[in-house]
Amino acid sequence: MNTQYKILSLIFLLTIFTNLGYSQIKEETLNIRQKKNPQVNVKDIEKKKTDPDKYPPTNENMPSKKDSLNYTIIDVPAVSEFQTSQLPPQSLNTDFTNSYYENHAKIGYGTRNTLLGDLYFNYPINNNLSGIKLSTLSTDGPKNKYDWKTSSTNIDAEAFYIFKLKTGKLHFAGNYTYNGSNYYGLNVPELNSTPGMNVRQNTNQLTFKSDYDMYSNNYLDKASLKTGYMWDKFDSKETFVDLKAKLAKSSENTNIMLSGLNFGVEADVLFNYTYTHFGIDTKNKYSFLTAGFSPVLRISSMGSYLKVGANIAYNGELEGNNTKIFFHPKAEFLFNAAKEISVYAGIDGGIKLNNMSNLFSENPYLYSNQLLRPTNVLYKVYAGVKGDIDESIKYEAEGSFSKAENLYFYMKNPYDLTISSNLKPYNRLNTFNAVYDDGNIITVKGALQYFWNGDLSFGLEGEYHNYNLDVLKHAYSLPDYKIGLDGNYKTLEDKLKFEAKLFFTGERKSNYFYYEPVSATIKEGITTLDSYVDLNLSASYKLINNFSIFINGTNLFSKNYERFQGYKVLGAQVMGGVLVQF
Repeated sequence: MNTQYKILSLIFLLTIFTNLGYSQIKEETLNIRQKKNPQVNVKDIEKKKTDPDKYPPTNENMPSKKDSLNYTIIDVPAVSEFQTSQLPPQSLNTDFTNSYYENHAKIGYGTRNTLLGDLYFNYPINNNLSGIKLSTLSTDGPKNKYDWKTSSTNIDAEAFYIFKLKTGKLHFAGNYTYNGSNYYGLNVPELNSTPGMNVRQNTNQLTFKSDYDMYSNNYLDKASLKTGYMWDKFDSKETFVDLKAKLAKSSENTNIMLSGLNFGVEADVLFNYTYTHFGIDTKNKYSFLTAGFSPVLRISSMGSYLKVGANIAYNGELEGNNTKIFFHPKAEFLFNAAKEISVYAGIDGGIKLNNMSNLFSENPYLYSNQLLRPTNVLYKVYAGVKGDIDESIKYEAEGSFSKAENLYFYMKNPYDLTISSNLKPYNRLNTFNAVYDDGNIITVKGALQYFWNGDLSFGLEGEYHNYNLDVLKHAYSLPDYKIGLDGNYKTLEDKLKFEAKLFFTGERKSNYFYYEPVSATIKEGITTLDSYVDLNLSASYKLINNFSIFINGTNLFSKNYERFQGYKVLGAQVMGGVLVQF
Protein backbone atom coordinates (compact mmCIF):
# COMPACT_ATOMS: atom_id res chain seq x y z
CA MET A 1 0.00 0.00 0.00
CA ASN A 2 1.34 3.42 -0.95
CA THR A 3 2.68 5.12 2.19
CA GLN A 4 1.21 8.39 1.00
CA TYR A 5 -2.21 6.99 1.80
CA LYS A 6 -1.26 5.48 5.13
CA ILE A 7 -2.02 8.70 6.94
CA LEU A 8 -5.64 8.27 5.88
CA SER A 9 -5.88 5.11 7.94
CA LEU A 10 -4.87 7.08 11.04
CA ILE A 11 -7.54 9.73 10.67
CA PHE A 12 -10.38 7.49 11.82
CA LEU A 13 -8.54 6.43 14.98
CA LEU A 14 -7.31 9.92 15.78
CA THR A 15 -10.72 11.40 15.15
CA ILE A 16 -12.25 9.16 17.83
CA PHE A 17 -9.82 10.42 20.45
CA THR A 18 -9.71 14.04 19.39
CA ASN A 19 -13.50 14.33 19.23
CA LEU A 20 -13.61 13.51 22.94
CA GLY A 21 -11.53 16.63 23.60
CA TYR A 22 -13.23 18.83 21.02
CA SER A 23 -16.66 18.18 22.50
CA GLN A 24 -15.58 20.40 25.42
CA ILE A 25 -14.62 23.38 23.26
CA LYS A 26 -15.67 26.68 24.76
CA GLU A 27 -13.59 29.36 23.08
CA GLU A 28 -11.13 30.17 20.27
CA THR A 29 -9.18 32.97 18.52
CA LEU A 30 -9.75 34.25 15.07
CA ASN A 31 -6.66 33.96 12.91
CA ILE A 32 -8.15 34.91 9.57
CA ARG A 33 -4.84 36.39 8.53
CA GLN A 34 -3.28 32.97 8.47
CA LYS A 35 -1.19 32.93 5.30
CA LYS A 36 -0.21 29.92 3.33
CA ASN A 37 1.96 29.74 0.28
CA PRO A 38 1.64 31.52 -2.08
CA GLN A 39 1.68 34.95 -0.48
CA VAL A 40 0.81 37.49 -3.12
CA ASN A 41 2.79 40.69 -2.71
CA VAL A 42 -0.15 43.06 -2.71
CA LYS A 43 0.66 45.81 -0.20
CA ASP A 44 -1.78 48.57 0.48
CA ILE A 45 -0.53 52.11 -0.15
CA GLU A 46 -1.95 54.83 2.08
CA LYS A 47 -2.43 58.38 0.85
CA LYS A 48 -2.73 61.84 2.39
CA LYS A 49 -6.07 63.46 2.90
CA THR A 50 -8.11 66.30 1.46
CA ASP A 51 -10.88 68.41 2.86
CA PRO A 52 -13.96 66.46 3.89
CA ASP A 53 -17.27 67.01 2.14
CA LYS A 54 -19.94 69.07 3.84
CA TYR A 55 -21.87 67.05 6.34
CA PRO A 56 -24.18 65.39 6.86
CA PRO A 57 -23.30 62.71 4.27
CA THR A 58 -26.07 60.97 2.39
CA ASN A 59 -28.18 59.66 5.22
CA GLU A 60 -29.53 56.15 5.19
CA ASN A 61 -32.50 55.95 7.52
CA MET A 62 -31.62 54.41 10.79
CA PRO A 63 -33.33 51.06 11.38
CA SER A 64 -35.97 50.95 14.03
CA LYS A 65 -33.59 49.00 16.24
CA LYS A 66 -30.75 51.43 16.81
CA ASP A 67 -27.29 50.07 17.48
CA SER A 68 -26.20 50.63 21.02
CA LEU A 69 -23.48 53.22 21.42
CA ASN A 70 -22.22 51.65 24.63
CA TYR A 71 -19.24 50.78 22.54
CA THR A 72 -17.58 47.43 22.67
CA ILE A 73 -15.96 46.48 19.31
CA ILE A 74 -12.89 44.96 17.73
CA ASP A 75 -11.33 44.77 14.31
CA VAL A 76 -10.94 41.50 12.49
CA PRO A 77 -7.28 41.21 11.55
CA ALA A 78 -8.09 39.31 8.40
CA VAL A 79 -10.06 42.11 6.85
CA SER A 80 -7.78 45.03 7.08
CA GLU A 81 -4.22 44.91 5.91
CA PHE A 82 -4.25 48.60 5.08
CA GLN A 83 -2.26 51.09 7.12
CA THR A 84 -4.52 53.66 8.74
CA SER A 85 -2.05 56.54 8.67
CA GLN A 86 -2.57 59.14 5.97
CA LEU A 87 1.02 58.45 4.85
CA PRO A 88 2.24 55.67 2.57
CA PRO A 89 3.66 52.82 4.67
CA GLN A 90 7.46 52.99 4.74
CA SER A 91 8.09 50.60 7.60
CA LEU A 92 11.58 49.47 8.43
CA ASN A 93 12.73 45.91 7.92
CA THR A 94 12.60 44.98 11.59
CA ASP A 95 11.64 41.35 11.05
CA PHE A 96 14.65 39.33 12.13
CA THR A 97 13.66 36.53 9.77
CA ASN A 98 14.37 38.73 6.77
CA SER A 99 17.83 39.46 5.46
CA TYR A 100 19.39 42.83 6.14
CA TYR A 101 19.92 44.76 2.94
CA GLU A 102 23.13 46.46 1.86
CA ASN A 103 23.85 49.96 3.13
CA HIS A 104 21.84 52.68 1.48
CA ALA A 105 20.48 56.20 1.83
CA LYS A 106 17.25 57.29 0.17
CA ILE A 107 15.58 60.68 -0.02
CA GLY A 108 12.47 61.82 -1.86
CA TYR A 109 10.23 64.87 -2.18
CA GLY A 110 6.72 65.18 -3.57
CA THR A 111 3.46 67.06 -3.70
CA ARG A 112 1.97 68.50 -0.46
CA ASN A 113 5.55 68.93 0.79
CA THR A 114 5.85 65.19 1.28
CA LEU A 115 9.35 64.31 2.44
CA LEU A 116 10.78 60.78 2.57
CA GLY A 117 14.06 59.80 4.19
CA ASP A 118 15.49 56.32 4.68
CA LEU A 119 18.90 55.19 5.92
CA TYR A 120 20.36 51.74 6.57
CA PHE A 121 23.96 51.18 7.68
CA ASN A 122 25.65 48.08 9.10
CA TYR A 123 29.18 47.47 10.26
CA PRO A 124 30.78 44.02 10.81
CA ILE A 125 32.57 43.40 14.10
CA ASN A 126 34.58 40.17 13.95
CA ASN A 127 31.98 37.63 12.88
CA ASN A 128 29.06 39.71 14.17
CA LEU A 129 27.07 42.59 12.70
CA SER A 130 25.92 45.91 14.13
CA GLY A 131 23.92 48.66 12.48
CA ILE A 132 21.26 51.35 12.49
CA LYS A 133 18.06 51.98 10.54
CA LEU A 134 16.19 55.24 10.23
CA SER A 135 13.02 56.04 8.28
CA THR A 136 10.92 59.20 8.25
CA LEU A 137 7.93 60.34 6.20
CA SER A 138 6.02 63.60 6.59
CA THR A 139 3.51 65.76 4.72
CA ASP A 140 1.83 69.11 5.23
CA GLY A 141 -1.47 67.79 3.94
CA PRO A 142 -3.97 70.10 2.23
CA LYS A 143 -3.38 73.00 4.61
CA ASN A 144 -4.79 75.48 2.07
CA LYS A 145 -8.17 73.71 2.38
CA TYR A 146 -8.60 73.94 6.16
CA ASP A 147 -8.47 76.39 8.99
CA TRP A 148 -6.74 73.72 11.08
CA LYS A 149 -3.62 71.62 10.59
CA THR A 150 -3.66 68.34 8.71
CA SER A 151 0.04 67.42 8.74
CA SER A 152 1.36 63.95 9.55
CA THR A 153 4.78 62.66 10.52
CA ASN A 154 6.12 59.13 10.98
CA ILE A 155 9.59 58.36 12.37
CA ASP A 156 11.08 54.92 12.93
CA ALA A 157 14.63 54.50 14.28
CA GLU A 158 16.43 51.33 15.31
CA ALA A 159 19.87 50.12 16.42
CA PHE A 160 20.68 46.40 16.26
CA TYR A 161 23.43 43.89 16.96
CA ILE A 162 23.63 40.32 15.61
CA PHE A 163 25.75 37.63 17.27
CA LYS A 164 26.62 34.66 15.06
CA LEU A 165 27.08 31.84 17.55
CA LYS A 166 27.91 28.18 16.98
CA THR A 167 24.38 27.08 17.78
CA GLY A 168 22.41 29.89 16.17
CA LYS A 169 21.93 33.63 15.66
CA LEU A 170 21.18 36.00 18.51
CA HIS A 171 19.72 39.44 17.71
CA PHE A 172 19.27 42.49 19.91
CA ALA A 173 17.50 45.66 18.81
CA GLY A 174 16.26 48.89 20.33
CA ASN A 175 13.55 50.81 18.49
CA TYR A 176 11.82 54.20 18.75
CA THR A 177 8.65 55.00 16.80
CA TYR A 178 6.82 58.33 16.55
CA ASN A 179 3.48 58.84 14.80
CA GLY A 180 1.98 62.32 14.65
CA SER A 181 -1.43 63.06 13.12
CA ASN A 182 -4.43 65.39 13.44
CA TYR A 183 -8.08 64.71 14.29
CA TYR A 184 -9.12 66.67 11.22
CA GLY A 185 -12.30 64.72 10.36
CA LEU A 186 -14.91 66.91 12.06
CA ASN A 187 -18.53 65.83 11.52
CA VAL A 188 -20.06 69.14 12.65
CA PRO A 189 -17.47 71.81 11.81
CA GLU A 190 -20.05 74.60 12.04
CA LEU A 191 -20.22 73.95 15.81
CA ASN A 192 -16.97 72.25 16.72
CA SER A 193 -14.34 74.21 14.80
CA THR A 194 -12.59 77.26 16.21
CA PRO A 195 -10.03 79.56 14.52
CA GLY A 196 -6.51 78.18 14.80
CA MET A 197 -7.71 75.19 16.79
CA ASN A 198 -5.28 72.45 17.79
CA VAL A 199 -6.42 68.93 16.85
CA ARG A 200 -3.01 67.28 17.16
CA GLN A 201 -2.40 63.76 18.46
CA ASN A 202 0.87 61.86 18.63
CA THR A 203 2.05 58.50 19.93
CA ASN A 204 5.53 57.41 20.95
CA GLN A 205 6.88 53.92 21.56
CA LEU A 206 10.19 52.58 22.87
CA THR A 207 10.79 48.89 22.24
CA PHE A 208 13.54 46.41 23.07
CA LYS A 209 13.52 43.05 21.31
CA SER A 210 15.67 39.99 21.15
CA ASP A 211 15.46 36.94 18.90
CA TYR A 212 17.37 33.65 19.09
CA ASP A 213 17.15 31.31 16.08
CA MET A 214 18.73 27.86 16.40
CA TYR A 215 20.54 26.34 13.42
CA SER A 216 19.21 22.93 14.43
CA ASN A 217 15.73 22.55 15.89
CA ASN A 218 16.55 19.48 17.93
CA TYR A 219 14.58 20.78 20.91
CA LEU A 220 14.47 24.58 20.78
CA ASP A 221 13.71 26.03 17.35
CA LYS A 222 13.51 29.74 18.20
CA ALA A 223 12.74 32.13 21.02
CA SER A 224 11.92 35.84 21.17
CA LEU A 225 11.46 38.58 23.74
CA LYS A 226 9.78 41.93 23.12
CA THR A 227 9.16 44.57 25.74
CA GLY A 228 8.20 48.19 25.38
CA TYR A 229 6.57 51.37 26.63
CA MET A 230 4.06 53.49 24.68
CA TRP A 231 2.55 56.90 25.47
CA ASP A 232 0.51 59.56 23.67
CA LYS A 233 -0.14 63.31 23.94
CA PHE A 234 -3.04 62.87 26.37
CA ASP A 235 -1.14 60.94 29.07
CA SER A 236 -2.26 57.47 28.02
CA LYS A 237 0.44 54.90 28.77
CA GLU A 238 1.07 51.24 28.08
CA THR A 239 3.77 48.79 29.17
CA PHE A 240 4.08 45.32 27.65
CA VAL A 241 6.24 42.20 27.81
CA ASP A 242 5.90 39.45 25.20
CA LEU A 243 7.89 36.21 25.44
CA LYS A 244 7.58 33.38 22.91
CA ALA A 245 9.38 30.08 22.30
CA LYS A 246 8.95 27.35 19.71
CA LEU A 247 9.96 23.82 20.68
CA ALA A 248 10.42 21.09 18.09
CA LYS A 249 11.62 17.51 17.94
CA SER A 250 11.38 15.24 14.89
CA SER A 251 12.28 11.63 14.15
CA GLU A 252 12.44 10.29 10.61
CA ASN A 253 11.19 6.86 9.52
CA THR A 254 10.07 5.84 12.98
CA ASN A 255 8.27 2.51 12.74
CA ILE A 256 5.32 3.23 14.97
CA MET A 257 2.05 1.60 13.91
CA LEU A 258 2.87 2.01 10.22
CA SER A 259 6.23 2.10 8.46
CA GLY A 260 7.34 4.93 6.21
CA LEU A 261 5.94 7.68 8.40
CA ASN A 262 7.84 10.58 9.94
CA PHE A 263 6.83 11.76 13.41
CA GLY A 264 7.49 15.14 14.96
CA VAL A 265 6.40 17.03 18.03
CA GLU A 266 6.06 20.81 18.10
CA ALA A 267 4.98 23.19 20.84
CA ASP A 268 4.57 26.97 21.07
CA VAL A 269 4.98 28.57 24.50
CA LEU A 270 3.98 32.18 25.14
CA PHE A 271 3.79 34.65 27.99
CA ASN A 272 2.37 38.17 27.75
CA TYR A 273 1.78 40.94 30.25
CA THR A 274 0.22 44.28 29.29
CA TYR A 275 -0.64 47.23 31.53
CA THR A 276 -2.64 50.09 29.98
CA HIS A 277 -3.73 53.32 31.66
CA PHE A 278 -5.66 55.79 29.51
CA GLY A 279 -5.29 59.47 30.33
CA ILE A 280 -8.67 61.19 29.75
CA ASP A 281 -12.32 60.94 30.73
CA THR A 282 -12.80 57.86 32.95
CA LYS A 283 -9.10 56.96 32.59
CA ASN A 284 -9.71 53.23 32.12
CA LYS A 285 -7.01 50.89 33.44
CA TYR A 286 -6.30 47.31 32.30
CA SER A 287 -3.78 44.65 33.35
CA PHE A 288 -3.78 41.51 31.20
CA LEU A 289 -1.67 38.43 31.93
CA THR A 290 -1.69 35.60 29.39
CA ALA A 291 0.22 32.31 29.33
CA GLY A 292 -0.22 29.73 26.58
CA PHE A 293 0.94 26.30 25.50
CA SER A 294 0.19 24.76 22.08
CA PRO A 295 1.45 21.17 21.65
CA VAL A 296 1.12 19.56 18.21
CA LEU A 297 1.86 16.03 16.95
CA ARG A 298 2.87 15.92 13.28
CA ILE A 299 2.79 12.77 11.13
CA SER A 300 4.06 13.15 7.57
CA SER A 301 4.85 11.07 4.51
CA MET A 302 5.76 12.05 0.95
CA GLY A 303 4.59 15.65 1.28
CA SER A 304 1.32 14.84 3.04
CA TYR A 305 0.87 15.39 6.75
CA LEU A 306 -1.52 15.30 9.66
CA LYS A 307 -1.24 17.68 12.62
CA VAL A 308 -3.24 17.20 15.81
CA GLY A 309 -2.95 19.39 18.89
CA ALA A 310 -4.55 22.11 20.97
CA ASN A 311 -4.16 25.73 22.03
CA ILE A 312 -4.34 26.03 25.81
CA ALA A 313 -4.21 29.49 27.37
CA TYR A 314 -4.64 31.20 30.71
CA ASN A 315 -5.92 34.79 30.52
CA GLY A 316 -6.36 37.06 33.51
CA GLU A 317 -7.66 40.64 33.72
CA LEU A 318 -5.93 41.60 36.97
CA GLU A 319 -7.69 44.95 37.51
CA GLY A 320 -11.09 43.23 37.42
CA ASN A 321 -9.87 40.02 39.11
CA ASN A 322 -11.26 38.04 36.19
CA THR A 323 -9.34 34.93 35.11
CA LYS A 324 -10.16 32.08 32.77
CA ILE A 325 -8.55 29.06 31.09
CA PHE A 326 -9.28 28.53 27.40
CA PHE A 327 -9.01 25.38 25.31
CA HIS A 328 -9.09 25.56 21.51
CA PRO A 329 -8.69 22.74 18.99
CA LYS A 330 -5.81 22.74 16.53
CA ALA A 331 -5.62 20.23 13.69
CA GLU A 332 -4.77 20.21 9.98
CA PHE A 333 -4.60 17.55 7.29
CA LEU A 334 -2.89 18.12 3.94
CA PHE A 335 -2.94 15.59 1.11
CA ASN A 336 -0.23 16.19 -1.49
CA ALA A 337 -1.83 14.59 -4.54
CA ALA A 338 0.83 16.00 -6.88
CA LYS A 339 3.20 18.93 -7.15
CA GLU A 340 0.46 20.84 -8.96
CA ILE A 341 -2.21 20.31 -6.33
CA SER A 342 -2.53 19.87 -2.57
CA VAL A 343 -5.80 19.75 -0.66
CA TYR A 344 -5.97 20.74 2.99
CA ALA A 345 -8.50 21.21 5.79
CA GLY A 346 -8.26 22.06 9.45
CA ILE A 347 -9.60 23.68 12.59
CA ASP A 348 -7.96 26.34 14.73
CA GLY A 349 -8.70 28.94 17.38
CA GLY A 350 -7.20 30.99 20.18
CA ILE A 351 -7.03 34.18 22.23
CA LYS A 352 -5.78 37.51 20.85
CA LEU A 353 -5.10 40.42 23.18
CA ASN A 354 -6.19 43.84 21.96
CA ASN A 355 -4.12 46.63 23.42
CA MET A 356 -3.55 50.35 22.92
CA SER A 357 -0.50 49.79 20.70
CA ASN A 358 -2.30 47.54 18.22
CA LEU A 359 -5.51 49.57 18.02
CA PHE A 360 -3.76 52.92 17.52
CA SER A 361 -1.56 51.45 14.78
CA GLU A 362 -4.72 50.42 12.90
CA ASN A 363 -6.65 53.63 13.49
CA PRO A 364 -4.71 56.75 14.60
CA TYR A 365 -7.99 58.66 15.06
CA LEU A 366 -9.08 56.71 18.14
CA TYR A 367 -10.32 58.42 21.29
CA SER A 368 -7.63 58.16 23.96
CA ASN A 369 -9.78 56.16 26.38
CA GLN A 370 -10.82 52.77 25.04
CA LEU A 371 -12.52 49.64 26.27
CA LEU A 372 -10.05 46.74 25.90
CA ARG A 373 -11.21 43.15 25.59
CA PRO A 374 -9.41 40.05 24.25
CA THR A 375 -10.80 38.50 21.09
CA ASN A 376 -11.64 34.84 21.56
CA VAL A 377 -11.95 32.81 18.38
CA LEU A 378 -13.88 29.79 19.55
CA TYR A 379 -13.06 27.95 16.35
CA LYS A 380 -12.20 28.48 12.73
CA VAL A 381 -12.91 25.62 10.33
CA TYR A 382 -11.23 25.95 6.95
CA ALA A 383 -10.48 24.01 3.77
CA GLY A 384 -8.63 24.84 0.61
CA VAL A 385 -6.49 23.87 -2.33
CA LYS A 386 -3.07 25.14 -3.45
CA GLY A 387 -0.23 24.23 -5.75
CA ASP A 388 2.55 25.14 -8.16
CA ILE A 389 2.39 24.73 -11.94
CA ASP A 390 5.70 24.54 -13.84
CA GLU A 391 7.36 26.68 -11.14
CA SER A 392 5.88 29.76 -12.81
CA ILE A 393 2.35 29.77 -11.39
CA LYS A 394 1.32 29.55 -7.76
CA TYR A 395 -2.26 29.52 -6.59
CA GLU A 396 -4.37 29.04 -3.50
CA ALA A 397 -8.07 29.16 -2.68
CA GLU A 398 -9.60 28.80 0.77
CA GLY A 399 -12.95 28.98 2.48
CA SER A 400 -13.56 29.18 6.21
CA PHE A 401 -16.20 29.56 8.90
CA SER A 402 -15.29 31.23 12.20
CA LYS A 403 -17.15 31.77 15.44
CA ALA A 404 -15.68 34.41 17.74
CA GLU A 405 -16.34 36.51 20.82
CA ASN A 406 -15.40 40.18 21.15
CA LEU A 407 -14.77 41.01 17.52
CA TYR A 408 -14.08 44.73 17.29
CA PHE A 409 -15.15 47.40 14.81
CA TYR A 410 -14.56 51.16 14.68
CA MET A 411 -17.47 53.58 15.21
CA LYS A 412 -17.54 57.36 15.54
CA ASN A 413 -17.35 58.52 19.16
CA PRO A 414 -20.42 60.50 20.33
CA TYR A 415 -18.41 62.28 23.04
CA ASP A 416 -19.05 66.00 22.55
CA LEU A 417 -18.65 69.33 24.33
CA THR A 418 -20.00 72.19 22.24
CA ILE A 419 -18.95 74.95 24.62
CA SER A 420 -15.97 76.44 22.84
CA SER A 421 -13.97 76.94 26.03
CA ASN A 422 -14.18 73.19 26.74
CA LEU A 423 -13.36 71.94 23.26
CA LYS A 424 -10.32 69.68 23.04
CA PRO A 425 -8.63 68.08 20.03
CA TYR A 426 -10.59 64.86 20.64
CA ASN A 427 -14.15 65.95 21.62
CA ARG A 428 -15.37 67.51 18.37
CA LEU A 429 -17.16 64.38 17.10
CA ASN A 430 -13.93 63.53 15.27
CA THR A 431 -12.66 60.39 17.05
CA PHE A 432 -13.51 56.67 17.04
CA ASN A 433 -14.19 53.98 19.61
CA ALA A 434 -13.55 50.25 19.37
CA VAL A 435 -16.92 48.51 19.75
CA TYR A 436 -17.20 44.76 20.46
CA ASP A 437 -19.66 42.10 19.44
CA ASP A 438 -19.85 38.32 19.07
CA GLY A 439 -20.65 36.62 15.81
CA ASN A 440 -19.79 34.36 12.89
CA ILE A 441 -17.66 35.09 9.84
CA ILE A 442 -17.71 33.28 6.49
CA THR A 443 -14.57 33.97 4.47
CA VAL A 444 -13.60 33.09 0.91
CA LYS A 445 -10.19 34.14 -0.36
CA GLY A 446 -7.81 33.32 -3.15
CA ALA A 447 -4.38 34.23 -4.49
CA LEU A 448 -2.56 33.73 -7.79
CA GLN A 449 1.05 34.49 -8.75
CA TYR A 450 2.78 34.30 -12.10
CA PHE A 451 6.54 34.52 -12.72
CA TRP A 452 8.22 34.77 -16.10
CA ASN A 453 11.95 34.50 -16.73
CA GLY A 454 12.79 36.21 -13.45
CA ASP A 455 12.02 39.63 -14.96
CA LEU A 456 8.23 39.78 -14.94
CA SER A 457 5.75 38.87 -12.22
CA PHE A 458 2.05 39.37 -11.57
CA GLY A 459 -0.02 38.84 -8.46
CA LEU A 460 -3.77 38.71 -7.89
CA GLU A 461 -5.39 38.47 -4.48
CA GLY A 462 -8.97 38.74 -3.26
CA GLU A 463 -11.06 38.09 -0.19
CA TYR A 464 -14.74 38.20 0.72
CA HIS A 465 -16.20 38.27 4.24
CA ASN A 466 -19.76 37.81 5.44
CA TYR A 467 -20.49 38.87 9.04
CA ASN A 468 -23.39 37.68 11.15
CA LEU A 469 -23.17 39.62 14.43
CA ASP A 470 -25.29 39.20 17.54
CA VAL A 471 -26.09 42.88 18.21
CA LEU A 472 -24.55 45.18 15.61
CA LYS A 473 -26.25 45.29 12.24
CA HIS A 474 -23.05 46.03 10.33
CA ALA A 475 -19.34 45.27 10.53
CA TYR A 476 -18.58 48.98 10.86
CA SER A 477 -15.60 50.39 8.93
CA LEU A 478 -14.81 47.00 7.35
CA PRO A 479 -15.40 46.15 3.66
CA ASP A 480 -17.09 42.94 2.58
CA TYR A 481 -14.47 42.39 -0.09
CA LYS A 482 -11.06 43.56 -1.29
CA ILE A 483 -9.15 42.82 -4.49
CA GLY A 484 -5.49 43.56 -5.16
CA LEU A 485 -3.43 43.29 -8.34
CA ASP A 486 0.29 43.99 -8.66
CA GLY A 487 2.97 43.63 -11.31
CA ASN A 488 6.75 44.02 -11.47
CA TYR A 489 9.06 44.23 -14.46
CA LYS A 490 12.81 44.81 -14.77
CA THR A 491 15.00 45.16 -17.85
CA LEU A 492 18.33 46.55 -19.09
CA GLU A 493 20.23 44.19 -16.79
CA ASP A 494 18.02 45.18 -13.86
CA LYS A 495 18.86 48.86 -14.23
CA LEU A 496 15.29 49.84 -15.11
CA LYS A 497 12.45 48.64 -12.86
CA PHE A 498 8.69 49.20 -12.98
CA GLU A 499 6.03 48.40 -10.41
CA ALA A 500 2.24 48.73 -10.52
CA LYS A 501 -0.35 48.18 -7.79
CA LEU A 502 -4.12 48.34 -8.18
CA PHE A 503 -6.53 47.97 -5.25
CA PHE A 504 -10.29 47.73 -5.15
CA THR A 505 -12.08 47.99 -1.80
CA GLY A 506 -15.81 47.53 -1.31
CA GLU A 507 -18.32 49.71 0.51
CA ARG A 508 -18.23 50.08 4.28
CA LYS A 509 -20.88 51.13 6.79
CA SER A 510 -20.24 53.84 9.37
CA ASN A 511 -22.16 55.94 11.85
CA TYR A 512 -21.80 59.73 11.76
CA PHE A 513 -23.16 62.82 13.48
CA TYR A 514 -24.84 65.91 12.03
CA TYR A 515 -26.47 69.12 13.23
CA GLU A 516 -30.26 69.41 12.98
CA PRO A 517 -31.02 73.17 12.82
CA VAL A 518 -34.77 72.78 13.43
CA SER A 519 -34.31 71.12 16.80
CA ALA A 520 -30.85 72.67 17.34
CA THR A 521 -29.50 69.24 18.31
CA ILE A 522 -26.81 66.87 17.11
CA LYS A 523 -28.18 63.62 15.71
CA GLU A 524 -26.68 60.32 14.63
CA GLY A 525 -27.09 58.55 11.31
CA ILE A 526 -25.72 55.59 9.36
CA THR A 527 -23.97 56.16 6.03
CA THR A 528 -22.22 54.07 3.40
CA LEU A 529 -18.62 54.88 2.55
CA ASP A 530 -18.14 54.48 -1.20
CA SER A 531 -16.04 51.71 -2.67
CA TYR A 532 -12.84 52.88 -4.34
CA VAL A 533 -10.15 51.95 -6.84
CA ASP A 534 -6.58 53.01 -6.14
CA LEU A 535 -3.77 52.87 -8.74
CA ASN A 536 -0.09 53.28 -7.86
CA LEU A 537 2.86 53.26 -10.27
CA SER A 538 6.60 53.53 -9.65
CA ALA A 539 9.79 53.40 -11.69
CA SER A 540 13.49 53.49 -10.88
CA TYR A 541 16.63 53.65 -13.00
CA LYS A 542 20.22 52.98 -11.96
CA LEU A 543 22.28 55.75 -13.59
CA ILE A 544 25.65 54.47 -12.40
CA ASN A 545 26.84 51.90 -9.90
CA ASN A 546 25.16 52.46 -6.52
CA PHE A 547 23.22 55.54 -7.67
CA SER A 548 19.56 55.40 -8.76
CA ILE A 549 16.70 57.79 -9.30
CA PHE A 550 13.03 56.94 -8.70
CA ILE A 551 9.55 58.37 -9.20
CA ASN A 552 6.32 57.23 -7.53
CA GLY A 553 2.74 58.05 -8.42
CA THR A 554 0.00 57.20 -5.90
CA ASN A 555 -3.80 57.32 -6.07
CA LEU A 556 -3.52 58.19 -9.76
CA PHE A 557 -7.29 58.02 -10.28
CA SER A 558 -7.37 60.99 -7.86
CA LYS A 559 -10.32 59.76 -5.82
CA ASN A 560 -10.63 61.45 -2.44
CA TYR A 561 -12.09 58.36 -0.82
CA GLU A 562 -12.64 57.95 2.91
CA ARG A 563 -10.65 55.35 4.77
CA PHE A 564 -12.60 56.16 7.93
CA GLN A 565 -15.78 58.26 8.03
CA GLY A 566 -14.89 61.94 7.78
CA TYR A 567 -11.22 61.29 6.96
CA LYS A 568 -10.44 61.54 3.26
CA VAL A 569 -7.16 60.88 1.52
CA LEU A 570 -5.41 63.15 -0.93
CA GLY A 571 -5.93 62.80 -4.66
CA ALA A 572 -3.14 62.01 -7.12
CA GLN A 573 0.36 62.49 -5.74
CA VAL A 574 3.84 62.31 -7.24
CA MET A 575 7.18 61.88 -5.50
CA GLY A 576 10.70 61.72 -6.92
CA GLY A 577 14.10 61.12 -5.34
CA VAL A 578 17.47 59.40 -5.32
CA LEU A 579 18.87 56.21 -3.82
CA VAL A 580 22.56 55.76 -2.99
CA GLN A 581 23.91 52.32 -2.06
CA PHE A 582 27.27 51.89 -0.36
